[in-house]
Amino acid sequence: MTVLHHLADGPLPGGDTLLVDADRRGPVSHTWVASAVDPSRTPDGGRSLVTSVVLGEVAGEPLAALEKTTRAHAGALHGVVADGWEPVGIHHDPRAVPAMPAPHDVRRAVRVLCGLYVCGDHREVSGPQGALASGRRAATEVLRDLGLRRTPATEGAVPTAA
Repeated sequence: MTVLHHLADGPLPGGDTLLVDADRRGPVSHTWVASAVDPSRTPDGGRSLVTSVVLGEVAGEPLAALEKTTRAHAGALHGVVADGWEPVGIHHDPRAVPAMPAPHDVRRAVRVLCGLYVCGDHREVSGPQGALASGRRAATEVLRDLGLRRTPATEGAVPTAA
């Protein structure tokens, strides 16, 4: 995975919307205007900080070439020409997202023994969403073993013992 940050002049259309290229027409998996979410990310306030994520083998391409293709693709996703965007940070982490070669076992048990629970993205799908979903399933199993249950009124809340 490689995360690239660019400064663009002025605000961009779409505000704080996360843009995802589901068709994979370029290197960018997803991109957003980080400064629309957190204005403190751009000290001068007049520019937009655009953050883009590149996943897979293409993320390992030479950074100069990757920056150029990412900038063009992210600009297209945002609906602007990005030729003038200034690169301000590139972070490459080859181990950021664990590989999950097919076939995927996306619903591995989280309760492995009475009192022993295992959760993490390796129990669902790789990445934060899988880790969170697995953690939620593990919490539900813990509550069940303790004789507690979730109700619509407590959904999302931390249950307490009576």
